[in-house]
Amino acid sequence: MKMFRVIGIVVVVTMLAGTASAQTIGFGANPQGSLYHRIGVAISKLMNEKMGIKARVQPYSGSSTYIPLLNRNELHFALVNVSDAVNAREGITNFEGRPQTNLRLINVMFLLRFSIMVPNDSPVRKIEDIKGLRMPSGFTSQTTIRNLMRAVLASGGLKVSDIKPYPTPNVFKGVTLLGEGKVDAAPMAIGPAVIKKAAIKLRKRGGVRFISIGKDEAAMSEIVPSSSVLVKPAPHLTGIREPTTMMAFRAFLTTNDKASDEMVYNLIKTIHQNKPFLVAATKALGTFNPKIMTYDLAGKKGKVPYHPAAIKYLKEIGQWPPVK
Repeated sequence: MKMFRVIGIVVVVTMLAGTASAQTIGFGANPQGSLYHRIGVAISKLMNEKMGIKARVQPYSGSSTYIPLLNRNELHFALVNVSDAVNAREGITNFEGRPQTNLRLINVMFLLRFSIMVPNDSPVRKIEDIKGLRMPSGFTSQTTIRNLMRAVLASGGLKVSDIKPYPTPNVFKGVTLLGEGKVDAAPMAIGPAVIKKAAIKLRKRGGVRFISIGKDEAAMSEIVPSSSVLVKPAPHLTGIREPTTMMAFRAFLTTNDKASDEMVYNLIKTIHQNKPFLVAATKALGTFNPKIMTYDLAGKKGKVPYHPAAIKYLKEIGQWPPVK
């Protein structure tokens, strides 16, 4: 009888262990076709093939939707930009009254390059020319874009009140509206597939074109911690028709305080050692720099914390404390 009990216990433990090892890791990202989604797929592929972890990308309408899920450990990992990380942690702007204090940074994953798009035959050449034009606004399901658009407009001395608003749920719909001729300009980062679709719709107008941001980098960075970067034309950069100055800001691989030390340590180590794999999965990760995986992300109420296991590995490779 005792033997049967022992066998039973072993079977149950084995079943539980199998269930744990077969657990699917949820990775939060923006909609399919977006830059975040492509990068999320690349990291999930890395986890599957290099770490033996079953990871699956779960697309949402925007980061303001999936960050609360990450905070509650209903998602395990996600990509979070520098602005959202601070705002979510402190419960301000697009997270007003909803502080997401369980978020933990792992590493800087890539640079987002962001500006305004117009039809190629548009007379708009600089941010100041945007004044009085129809542009997407509201971004109810992707509220982070409100801050990004405010920042880009501020670089040219403009405010959201200087444009004619066209209520839009997210930045992707905004670019679609540009392709349909319902708005005159639209904010967007380099990379998403929706840009190519808009360019095809606007082929009679020469496609689409990104314009350079303004010269007031301080005003821009006050809204979103960022800097300017010169982007040169390349076959895969739709809309970059000439050297274009864009707003550059960081996106972090992010988890929460419930993530296991072992998993986080192994993940950051695997990412650090496998840039060629990641770039082969998506060229968007060409801006990932294994030599600069940290950034000193501080808000008014203090620093956004890194996961302790990430800190352990960053110390081992000489990249801690974070770059200021």
